[in-house]
Amino acid sequence: MKTVSIIVPCYNEEEVLPEFYKRSVDAAAEIHGWDHEWIYVNDCSSDRTGNLLAALAVNDNRVKVINLARNRGHQIAVTAGLDFAHGDAVVIIDADLQDPPEVIARMLSLIDEGFDIVHAQRTQRPGETIFKLWTAKMFYSMLRRIGDVKVVENAGDFRCVSKPVAETMRAFREPHRFLRGMFSHLGYEQCILQYDRDIRHAGESKYPFIKMAKLAADAVFSMSSAPIRSILWAAGITWGFGLLYLMYSVITYFTVGINEPGWTSAVFLLTVYTGVILMSIAVVGQYIGRIFEQGQDRPLYWVSKTHNIESGHFEQPIPEVKLARKTRVEDQETVTSSSMAEPKVFVAKRPADGWASVASDS
Repeated sequence: MKTVSIIVPCYNEEEVLPEFYKRSVDAAAEIHGWDHEWIYVNDCSSDRTGNLLAALAVNDNRVKVINLARNRGHQIAVTAGLDFAHGDAVVIIDADLQDPPEVIARMLSLIDEGFDIVHAQRTQRPGETIFKLWTAKMFYSMLRRIGDVKVVENAGDFRCVSKPVAETMRAFREPHRFLRGMFSHLGYEQCILQYDRDIRHAGESKYPFIKMAKLAADAVFSMSSAPIRSILWAAGITWGFGLLYLMYSVITYFTVGINEPGWTSAVFLLTVYTGVILMSIAVVGQYIGRIFEQGQDRPLYWVSKTHNIESGHFEQPIPEVKLARKTRVEDQETVTSSSMAEPKVFVAKRPADGWASVASDS
């Protein structure tokens, strides 16, 4: 029987973990032909998330837990899960239940049909502010215009990929990661599964504006060289304005005989050129900074403790996995109380009586 690895990055999710586990297990029970394993990546949570995951691992050996020694962010946590996943298919889903686990059944059916990457595209996003919806729309619109890769609009990190895709993805080790663009960049046979997103079950979003802005910057600078090319355009435009103003000054002097003092124009041109220079330095600095961090070749993450991670999970020839084999603490029985073509589109419609009927029919 084939196995699906469900990667669940967690950061301070104690309020939603019990319900997520219950719903995902119930959904898995209705999927025939697939065994399941859950790989929870605890991104150094400060609440009881680690203890709850340890308790789940004790009661269910299908639950694998990777505790990172330091908070490394959502994209790195997903990467850690990919490194330890050994399923014939891999699903990435957040624990907040905005992405219904019941949709996984339809994803796996598309994998069985021969697709390698199934992007889950949100048709509705209830509970989100107008500002967030507007900025997301502007971001995807901008990225599709300047990016070198076609990113699926309005799709987060909820997706399902085949084993060849997961193995290919493990070879990409850049520290500034935008997984949505990276998966689209891989090629393979891709499709879109549309679904209605739910509101967050409990707790609060772990993606405030600052983290969203950082993710957007990673997307732009990692997936496109347009910002650095824009410097040439900015230089050409400012030089053009300067040349036009010089011609205007010469014509005015010889035809009218007015010799303007030039204070306003000098300040204006100085401000424009200084702004262009500083902007250019900042853009180049972004790329140089990323080259510097990439050249340091530091581990993307490091593991402090694991639960139910068998020796087979350490077979990947990846530096972080080899390091985890040396630094992790073994499972403990005592748990404290703490550039792609346009993909095909599929629709997962919510029935009148909820997602449970979808799972039971699959």
